[in-house]
Amino acid sequence: MAGQKIDIKATLLRLKMWITHNWPWKLLSLFLAICLWSGLITQDESLTREKVFNNVTINIVNADTLRRNGFIIVSGLESLPTVRFRADVPQKVYNIASASNYNLRIDLARIHDTGEQTLNIISTTTNTYGTVTEMSVSTVTVQVEEYISRSRIPVRLSTTGNPPDGFYAAGASVDPSYVTVSGPRSLVNSIVRCVADYNMALLTPVSGLERTAVPYRLVDASGDEIDSALIDVTSESVRLDSLLVEQALYQTRQLTINTTDLTVGTPAQGYVVKRITAEPATLTIAATNQIINALSEIHLVEFISAPIDISDATTIISRNIRLERPAGMAWSSSDTILITVEIAPE
Repeated sequence: MAGQKIDIKATLLRLKMWITHNWPWKLLSLFLAICLWSGLITQDESLTREKVFNNVTINIVNADTLRRNGFIIVSGLESLPTVRFRADVPQKVYNIASASNYNLRIDLARIHDTGEQTLNIISTTTNTYGTVTEMSVSTVTVQVEEYISRSRIPVRLSTTGNPPDGFYAAGASVDPSYVTVSGPRSLVNSIVRCVADYNMALLTPVSGLERTAVPYRLVDASGDEIDSALIDVTSESVRLDSLLVEQALYQTRQLTINTTDLTVGTPAQGYVVKRITAEPATLTIAATNQIINALSEIHLVEFISAPIDISDATTIISRNIRLERPAGMAWSSSDTILITVEIAPE
């Protein structure tokens, strides 16, 4: 027993000496061995570790292909859930692997019919980043309709407000005058017109042609708006987010009517023209700046086709004279003037 104790003690002593002798080198060797082992492990693609990804967004692909195939999804994609999934990731990329490497997606090109459709959530498998093994959500249910287009939907202006003070707004035009609408059959078939909302109060108070981009609405036969992000409005294959309204503005001015030289001929013998009056006595016109600035009064004879013939007249003559607007005059407050020629004995 004593010999055994001596041997144990000697063995422990030798072990202690071996450990403490050159211990820094031995510790370094152990560290290097561990690093070498770790490096070999991470380079071995056959070794994988499970990694969990939370709150991953699902991508939607091939929406254009779906429409070219004549279908469109009307519900089911507006509130897609986020996904929690597990993947077997190779050791060497474990720390840098992200959810985007697996591209969780729904492929709409796999839809070939209308009605309720169940779509699988698919993922990408690669040798570099491994394979998805489990997902918290694996399918999505959607409603599918036919995708159709209707052309030559008429555009109408809905005008509100008044032009700036001192200006007259001529008839506005909208471009384009027809549009094409595309979308789910149930919505597109109910559209009867496109309404452009145009507010004249927003016009700039300057004479000339003004172009304004205005919003539009799609309405049904009852006048109710059809508002849906699923409907595309185009013109000549260009998608529209507004319509163009062209509006000509003319400056206005109130002018006195001058009746000089308005008659031809002479009254009967012994009679004279006492006076000539016009009703209304003033006229407000809208015209180009060139005309407005050149006029100080309305010389009425220049705005009628022929003067009033008073040859051999013995009584009062009244005529409603229709005005003929010259080029550049867009509007007048009255289209006709009542002219009264008072003829009386001398």
